[in-house]
Amino acid sequence: MSLPRPRFHLAPVRNWMNDPNGLVHTGDRWHAFFQYNPEGNDWGNMSWGHASSSDLLQWEEHPVALPHRPGEQIFSGSVVAGPDGTLTAFYTSAYDHGIQAQSRATSADGGFTWTPDAANPVLDRSSSDFRDPKVVRVPGGGWLMLTVEAVERRVVFYASDDLVTWRESGSFGPLGPEGVVWECPDLVHLPVEDTAERIWTLLLSTNPVGDDADPAGSAMHYVVGDLEDGVFRSSSTDLRPLDHGRDFYAGVTFDSAPGGAAVMLGWMSNWRYAHVVPTSPWRGAMSLPRTLGLRRIDGALHLVQRPLLPPTAAGDPAPLTVEPHAVLEVAWDPAATGAVRVRLAGEGDATVDVVHDPTARTLTVSRAGSAADALHPDFSGERTAPLAGAAGALTLVIDGPLLEVFADDGATVLSHLVTLGGGPLTVSATAETAVVPAVRVSAVGDLATQAGPAAPAAA
Repeated sequence: MSLPRPRFHLAPVRNWMNDPNGLVHTGDRWHAFFQYNPEGNDWGNMSWGHASSSDLLQWEEHPVALPHRPGEQIFSGSVVAGPDGTLTAFYTSAYDHGIQAQSRATSADGGFTWTPDAANPVLDRSSSDFRDPKVVRVPGGGWLMLTVEAVERRVVFYASDDLVTWRESGSFGPLGPEGVVWECPDLVHLPVEDTAERIWTLLLSTNPVGDDADPAGSAMHYVVGDLEDGVFRSSSTDLRPLDHGRDFYAGVTFDSAPGGAAVMLGWMSNWRYAHVVPTSPWRGAMSLPRTLGLRRIDGALHLVQRPLLPPTAAGDPAPLTVEPHAVLEVAWDPAATGAVRVRLAGEGDATVDVVHDPTARTLTVSRAGSAADALHPDFSGERTAPLAGAAGALTLVIDGPLLEVFADDGATVLSHLVTLGGGPLTVSATAETAVVPAVRVSAVGDLATQAGPAAPAAA
């Protein structure tokens, strides 16, 4: 089974994609750069691919922005927009001799052509695991660069007044589980719902390593705290899951988003099995864009993620058959229905079940069927998340092999790759009682196919 390409998520026309890099809004366009192999749909030859959009749903793919060079691959990083429209990119130069260091490039034409700094690399710790620079603006002026010493599980901070000269200001970590590397940090100043507060929130991606690596694979986490003298600090003793699904990684936010919103994209895959996902000639896709905030629930701050949804046609109640590019809105009274199960049935015996249990206060997503079993030994099975509340409402977004499930008004999210195939899906809902929950399925509007060159190539 070859899985269909998404219609309203960013995915390359062909070849391999992973981490989003250099997310920036400039002019009237959203620009996404990303880890990309211009020569095949397996990981390698890491370069920065490039796509842009006016609405974050329909993307136009452009030629490679930063191509790999002899002896140097271009790993993850970020872009900031200057007041004159100049874009400045910071990225990890991964050298063949084993050192990872941070380099700089600038663009005067909106990100289509780039001039690397003659002084590259601009930051070098003589480390083999020093990567993923994310530059953020500091209130009052200046910039802060977050990098990781991945194996040490530390975020290392550098401050700058001019995006040229950097001074180390401190570090955060280690924290949370061992046996992982830290990657792709971001620091966002998020609003707290129903208050005038803003709280600094550190986003981190973790990937298990070693001979006995956790089969759950890669994941994203967050921790709330404060920014003091160019260093993030937190009293928390652990990391909290950002997305409880199997397939959300390396999420970072856009620089210069309108209104100062924190808009995040993440890579929807898992390093445990990303290399065997059955798609061709492309492999890899991004999540829907999500606007981030914080909510106090039972005295604790919880991350809230609200997706930008594509335009949909008028919905019909389940059970019914729909194309695998749709938005499902489910609503019910938990006191009348008890636990609710929404099932998506695809080609052959492929199914995905989403179960909302108000008594246990859990939300579970399970992937089953011969296609899921065949993909990878760790692919099929279930993932369960705690619910912040018992309210009966879900939003399910299905776009080819991508499924994103939002509950608790964005406080609980599970993102998964699914193997339902490219044909029609049967959507049904059942409950513990005879009261059937109200499920409305809206077909996604007639979005144009994502545009791209016949063969994106290094310039």
